[in-house]
Amino acid sequence: MNLTEMRARVREDLQDTDSQNYRWTDDEVDGAITRVVIEYSLHAPIEQQDDIATTDGDTELDISSLSGLIEIESVEFPIGYKPKYFQRTEYWAGHLYMQDEGNGNDARVKWLKKHTLDAQSITIPAEHEEIIVLGATGYLAMSASAYTVDRASIAGRHATINFKAWGKERLDRYDKKLKAVSRTSRVIQRIFYSGD
Repeated sequence: MNLTEMRARVREDLQDTDSQNYRWTDDEVDGAITRVVIEYSLHAPIEQQDDIATTDGDTELDISSLSGLIEIESVEFPIGYKPKYFQRTEYWAGHLYMQDEGNGNDARVKWLKKHTLDAQSITIPAEHEEIIVLGATGYLAMSASAYTVDRASIAGRHATINFKAWGKERLDRYDKKLKAVSRTSRVIQRIFYSGD
């Protein structure tokens, strides 16, 4: 699935499929999808691992290649010790610093990454795509309920309350599904440092 296909699924649920008379523009639908993908990423990010070269005598690691970074989970340096040797780190303003100085060898960085949903691809598992649809339709319906408050004669006198109730029900389901897939709802093994 890609963004175009996701947009079509969202429109189907919203019953907004008449391209000559869309209620929501493509930009509005895409904006809602983007918002939900970010929220989903914060609950169920992609788990990544990269080996990054250290600089001799420097504590900073160049993490500019870590696109879509949400959070650094751990830095193992030096690599290959048993038990593993994890660095105490500081991440600030896009810069990552270890406690120990580098020596030119690699450090192993485990990190969390944002999901993508664009014109070419999607990183969200197929079984979670419905979460994106629920969230996007919920947000769009709630925005429509606010928009139609002063336009009841155009949208029909029950449009506002119907959009609001339906949107709220969708967002409630979305919130429950997000919590169910969230990393914080699982027991995650935390790292104990080998250093002093």
